[in-house]
Amino acid sequence: MAGKIRASNLNKSVVENQTDNPSAAVADDDSVLILDKSLGQLRKTNTQNIGLKAPTVTAVSPTNVLRGEAQGTVSFTVTGTQFNAGTSAKLITNGGSDVQFNSVTIDSLTQLTCVANRSDFLNANEPYDVSVTNGTGLNVILVNAINVDGAPTFTTAAGSLGSCRASGSFIVEAADPESGSDPQFALESGSFPPGMSITNQDSGRATISGSITGTLPSTDTVFNFRLKAFDANSNVSFRDFSITVLGPSFTSFTSSGTYSVPSGTTVVDVLVVAGGGGTNAYPGARPADPAIHGNNGGGGAGGLIFMPGFPVTPGGTVSVTVGGGGEFGTGQDSVFGTLTAKGGGVGKQAFYIIGYQPGGAGGSGGGGGKSDRGPGGAAGPATQPTQPGNSGAYGFGNPGGSQGGGGGGAGTSGQPGPGGNGGDGKAYTIADGTTSVVYAGGGGGSSGSGGTGGGGPNPAPSVSDQVQDGLDGRGSGGGGRPVAAGPVNSPRSTGGTGIVIVKS
Repeated sequence: MAGKIRASNLNKSVVENQTDNPSAAVADDDSVLILDKSLGQLRKTNTQNIGLKAPTVTAVSPTNVLRGEAQGTVSFTVTGTQFNAGTSAKLITNGGSDVQFNSVTIDSLTQLTCVANRSDFLNANEPYDVSVTNGTGLNVILVNAINVDGAPTFTTAAGSLGSCRASGSFIVEAADPESGSDPQFALESGSFPPGMSITNQDSGRATISGSITGTLPSTDTVFNFRLKAFDANSNVSFRDFSITVLGPSFTSFTSSGTYSVPSGTTVVDVLVVAGGGGTNAYPGARPADPAIHGNNGGGGAGGLIFMPGFPVTPGGTVSVTVGGGGEFGTGQDSVFGTLTAKGGGVGKQAFYIIGYQPGGAGGSGGGGGKSDRGPGGAAGPATQPTQPGNSGAYGFGNPGGSQGGGGGGAGTSGQPGPGGNGGDGKAYTIADGTTSVVYAGGGGGSSGSGGTGGGGPNPAPSVSDQVQDGLDGRGSGGGGRPVAAGPVNSPRSTGGTGIVIVKS
């Protein structure tokens, strides 16, 4: 027998026409014979070389097609494996019909470029599958690979867009999956805060902005609404949002500091009260006659400014100065930004025949001093710029009383005559929105009462050498010394400290 089997020894027709051996290969079967028809020869090869590998498809891009006016073509990149020579591809509709690509280019074993007419894509036939068959005839299908005219996708998270008080501006965004046009927005249901509206911009963006109209809420109020995002082909998406309109915020400064303007706040209401004036003794000799008394003027209240609608920069800061009460003298100024309230004028005392002095000038003037046997001192003038009514464009201040009268208040002037009453202050609810508080009352004269708003009163007339200070945090004037005779440099009063209150 021949040592080798040659092709000439075999009947080729017999080899070709035999049925497959149904037996599975075993571990020792590491090689097989195959017929090379081009050469008419049998060839031996290792079993691992004859396995056929199917293609895979891992991704298709883009995944959405904007049909639009059905003009032009769209190019797809198909990625996967085993895209060998002879690989082809096609589309399959949701009904199972084939749609052929205009062209299929094999970029590499892992990438195809496929081009189709836009007119081939219909909304009724989506989603489309992508089918790939490689050169060995093996096939793979990526199901639901391509959609037509996809709805816009919100990129702004649902829920609260933020909060504001008097005004605000908020942004919402969405993307068009086909990148064919910028999505637009509209209010679907619910309501924006009154005074706010939506404005569409470029690049899939819209702003909801405006100043709150009508009466501002007394507490935090949430406005819920649903927005619709739509594209040029009327594909629609919906998302729920909210905006909170904050109730008023009240910030009181009893010492100097910095006010931080809330975001979205463009105006605030401000009350600025300066420190009240104190009282000072006449530096003369003690009267020889104990029956000689001095009528002593009260300290003037601090000047007051009430400014509603004061402009501020959202998110900015405003410098705040709170004036101290005058320690036996003029009170200190209080400042909020460009608003300055002037400190109250000093009230003067008198103890001798000619021991009288005029009241000191200030936001509200101090009362003048007067002895029993001499002319009285003039009223201290008010230096706080004022205007009628309560609009508060400039502020409030009044002169003191003459001849020993009390100091002036923000509401009325000091009472003239020996030991008159202090001028009344002015009432506001700005501290908490509901409680009426009177500020900047004038100090009472030697026999008078303090003005409403914390002005220092005269203690009991029989109590010599005692005085009543003005009330802190009200900017009130200090009270004048009692009418009893007293020593040189007898007790003197201090004015109340000022305050700055901001409502936003």
